[in-house]
Amino acid sequence: MRTCELFILADRVLGPVEGPLWGQFIEFVGRCIHGGIYDPGSPAARSDGVRADVLEAMKELRPTHLRYPGGCAVSYFDWQELVGPRAQRPPAKLYRYTGVPQSTAFGLPEAFAYAEELGAELYLTVNAHTQSPEDAANLVEYLNGTTRTRWADLRRSHGREKPYGIKRFGLGNEIYGDWQPGQKTAEEYVRWCREAIRWMKAVDPTMSIAAVGMGRPGPDWDRTVLKGLIDSIDLFSVHNYCGRPVFRDCMAASRVYETMIEWANVAIDEAMDTRLSRKERPGIALDEWNVWYRARHAAEASLEEIYDYTDALTVATLLHVVLRHTRTVRLSNISLAANTCGSIFTDRQRCVRQTIFYPQMLFREKHTGEAVQTFYDGPVFPAKHERYFCGIVDVEKAKDETLPTLLHFDDLDALDALCTVDRGRRRLSLSVVNKLEDRALTARLSFRGIEPRSTLVRVYRLTGPSLQAANTLDHPSQVGLVSAWDRVAGSFPFPAASLTLLEFEI
Repeated sequence: MRTCELFILADRVLGPVEGPLWGQFIEFVGRCIHGGIYDPGSPAARSDGVRADVLEAMKELRPTHLRYPGGCAVSYFDWQELVGPRAQRPPAKLYRYTGVPQSTAFGLPEAFAYAEELGAELYLTVNAHTQSPEDAANLVEYLNGTTRTRWADLRRSHGREKPYGIKRFGLGNEIYGDWQPGQKTAEEYVRWCREAIRWMKAVDPTMSIAAVGMGRPGPDWDRTVLKGLIDSIDLFSVHNYCGRPVFRDCMAASRVYETMIEWANVAIDEAMDTRLSRKERPGIALDEWNVWYRARHAAEASLEEIYDYTDALTVATLLHVVLRHTRTVRLSNISLAANTCGSIFTDRQRCVRQTIFYPQMLFREKHTGEAVQTFYDGPVFPAKHERYFCGIVDVEKAKDETLPTLLHFDDLDALDALCTVDRGRRRLSLSVVNKLEDRALTARLSFRGIEPRSTLVRVYRLTGPSLQAANTLDHPSQVGLVSAWDRVAGSFPFPAASLTLLEFEI
């Protein structure tokens, strides 16, 4: 095994691990909501139609918030169609990607109750495509209004006197895209948002608002939106999906995300400088991200990825990116919760935790407190990845080194490490992904500014028989987590293609 070194610098704090960093996304697409978290016809459903087995799995992830109702699907639903008695709602809306209707049965009250049962907030995406700024303000009045007004009284007539108190709103979704009904130019979007924010905050000035960013493919969009809204938004939302059929290239995805965050921060800083704003600097909302490259929209199985061991390692490295950047990434949620690019997969009777479920659960439990700086000294390797989500990638296409969509890297660290220190819990958690497919590495661990109390540590490992191993309904336990006590006497071995978390007492 090759020897390398990891330096843990506990006095160099990268940012706090707190707030809405562990979100899940429930959307009216495919079988995410209907046939996933909500399925009255399932033998696993409770009397309210909620799948008890899926809910139990969601509780293991402990999401800080749920993003709802989209995503792309938000452009199909007027909020008025998702409240009130079910019998008075439209029975369904057509999701035009697949031509499959999506029921309105799991509406806003049901989503709020679901989030509440999970101990999570509801993060509402507003339809900025086909609804007006006044509709957005009326939604806030319905949800949070306390006086005797039309929309607050409508909520009361629906059986809820107490305001919902929802504080997180996103204005539209990917509205720059021609796949969205109501596509807008950046200038049109800014005009819509300025009016919507003015009237929404007139109802409830305490809310947090995220505006749509495009990321690196559209720097002019980002500059226009940020210049127009920098004084009135709290978050700037960017999306990305990743994945390639070559293991080494999957391990480059985290560098792509690092670059994306860097670009978003540059755009935000430019807007702050241009306006000389006195308002607090907006953060980044990474509110759609995941591995996605095999599955397409389909009527019966829209975007239903079956994730493997490699995908779980990829998700671990992307979570590392989020936690390294919590000074500027203020909100994050993986996309989606169930079936459609889902961490959880179901049929009518069964529920399985996909491979990507396990790094989320482990990091949610163990990475708390503050993220601190780590430095790595050891082997590096080359790889490539799309700079932005570019659709389905097959093995033959992956061999092409000349695609203009590719970013090439020749200096990727073989060990990807993230360390958090929680002084209240007297815990230091160090998670390490060995990105080399065929080489184990032993790392010397050098601590600065902190000292573990003992060489005896709790070790957690992701397990699986191969890089292609997947958890399926028929074979639900191929990939999972194991833990054991071990001693760390100056160095520690990290197997090839592995995720390991070391939990030290401090």
